[in-house]
Amino acid sequence: PVISKVFLMPKVNRRRNHNRDLLKRRWSKRSKSQESAKSSSDEEENFDNKPNDNVDFINFLNKSIVNDIGDLFEFCKEKINTRFISVLLYMSLRHFGHSWRDIDAFLRTIGGMTATSAHKWSTVLVNKDFDEFTAEERGGKRFDTFWDCYPDLELEARQFVTEECSKTEASFTAESLARFIDARFYQLNNMKKVDLELVRSVGSCKLDLRRFGAKYTANVGRPYYLGHERSDVIKHREQFVKYFLQNEDCFYTITDDSSPQWKFPKGRAIVLLCHDESTYKAGEVSAKRWMMSDNAAFYNKGKGRSIMCSDFLIMHPSGPFFSLTDKEYAQALKKYPQLNDDSDILYEKNSASATIIVGGESYFDNQNILTQFERLFQLLPFKKEYQNHNFVCLVDNARTHTAAELSVNDFGMKPGTRCPVDKIEFIDEQNKKQIINCYDNSGQSKGLLTLAYELNVDVPNDYSLQQLKSLLSEHVAFKKRGIGVIPSSLLGNTPIKVLTN
Repeated sequence: PVISKVFLMPKVNRRRNHNRDLLKRRWSKRSKSQESAKSSSDEEENFDNKPNDNVDFINFLNKSIVNDIGDLFEFCKEKINTRFISVLLYMSLRHFGHSWRDIDAFLRTIGGMTATSAHKWSTVLVNKDFDEFTAEERGGKRFDTFWDCYPDLELEARQFVTEECSKTEASFTAESLARFIDARFYQLNNMKKVDLELVRSVGSCKLDLRRFGAKYTANVGRPYYLGHERSDVIKHREQFVKYFLQNEDCFYTITDDSSPQWKFPKGRAIVLLCHDESTYKAGEVSAKRWMMSDNAAFYNKGKGRSIMCSDFLIMHPSGPFFSLTDKEYAQALKKYPQLNDDSDILYEKNSASATIIVGGESYFDNQNILTQFERLFQLLPFKKEYQNHNFVCLVDNARTHTAAELSVNDFGMKPGTRCPVDKIEFIDEQNKKQIINCYDNSGQSKGLLTLAYELNVDVPNDYSLQQLKSLLSEHVAFKKRGIGVIPSSLLGNTPIKVLTN
């Protein structure tokens, strides 16, 4: 026989049972709060990750942010007691776990109380009476401000700021204004300065600058020297490097030593002309600077006013820039009297080098560049040192003056669909002008597929619209209209080859 034993657990007393119920409730609440916090943080994370194009990104870890905080703090000091805002910042930063030492350094930087004073008043706020903390103890009387007493000096300060912000160098600071005001203050009052303290603090001068209309903005328009490795740039670079290596003996070159000497070409010589533009703005080194919107200094490519130069560098002993003598230019003027015509482009004397007049478009577009090249081709034959020479012109393939006029995305695939132009004009590989009509005799648009056949583009039968667009975008008719394609009418009899870089 199988004997089974049954063990019975003793009954839990009432106190222990009550404790178990309390523990269950506590863990249940903690579990729910953790789930709620987790879901809340997930929602916040998801919300923060949602793209919002209307909100600009701010790097709050950037040290320049402290300057903006200091300006705001200085403004608040004029409106309310420094104690209030200092204690608010101190208690908030301590609440989020920042060290006393870091908070003290931060408050000193922005012009607030020391951490010691802020902690003392925090103790009053937390452990004592709120009225004692908020007591002003200043009588409430309004005193005249510095500018109320010296309105003429304020006008001088405004003029000083306008002039300094209009300069090309970015050396002007709020301290410069503070020292100007300090010097003029002692001059106006016929007093001698006996200490180093300024009559108006640098922090107050920062507020004055903003009140005068100046902005402390990013100085991002500095001259640059690193290019962009686009695929078309790499392709063109490989093209002209290969060409140079194959014809190295035909070019004027220099020796690679401490005292470079000219190496003259063998056979029919080739003169290398390098064209490029440069935009000038002097002394720009600061990441940020004070600017007056109505008095902008020279700026780089679209960042305010600028002056742009377009030059031809010559790889020849007569260089570095191409120009004619007075006698040679007089001969060219007899054949091309339009060389002296006025235009928006200011040419250097006897040269094709040019600058954009300040106040104009401030950039060389495609038509400006073609006009400049036409002038170059008219002047080249009159340079006596270049007689019996060929020429190679290396041209910067800048996007700004090589923007395509047509886009394959503006055309429909089938006949009768959208078509933005009546005809397509382009220069083919033989440097001849070609015209393709986009509408048939009945007035119906031909569509991309028919245009592809007329452009002699081989299109497979199973090609989609997207594939067709990709194929046609590589055709010269839809490529960027750059100055690398010079119309034959401009070349005349000048033996020149144009390469784009």
